Amino acid sequence: MNLYFLRHTTPFDGSPDEERRLTPGGHEEAGRLGSFLVGAGVTFDAAYSSPLIRAIETAEDVTKLTNAGASLPVTPSDALRNEASQEDFQQWLNSLPPLDHILLVGHAPKLGERVGVMLGMEQPHAFGLSKGGLACVETADRLSGGLKFLVSPKILRD
Repeated sequence: MNLYFLRHTTPFDGSPDEERRLTPGGHEEAGRLGSFLVGAGVTFDAAYSSPLIRAIETAEDVTKLTNAGASLPVTPSDALRNEASQEDFQQWLNSLPPLDHILLVGHAPKLGERVGVMLGMEQPHAFGLSKGGLACVETADRLSGGLKFLVSPKILRD
């Protein structure tokens, strides 16, 4: 199983926080990520995001490209919010169906920390993901895994 941990792309500033949408640049960043994944031959079997609008929009922008021609709903989950504990996240992750490619869109700092935990880092909070950062972790048990690749949005700029 490959888990694709994606921090949402650039949103507008403002409040309430839950309603912040992506900027035009944020949509472009998500499009570049989607194009990169298409080039890598990735098609998602499932897509989950935090219920915050910027995360949902990021997931939708990416899956429109990776799953072109196929309808793939983005399922919101509180387990991808920063407020979710590691235990709650792990329980939720264990409940997901056994699929090959799963997109998980969330927020800093917890999303990067969850990658650090899976990689067995002594200080998992040190694994940071920038906005639009993507880490692919290959796992057999959903508890630990190996980093297949890490992409920064700066790498994907023209």
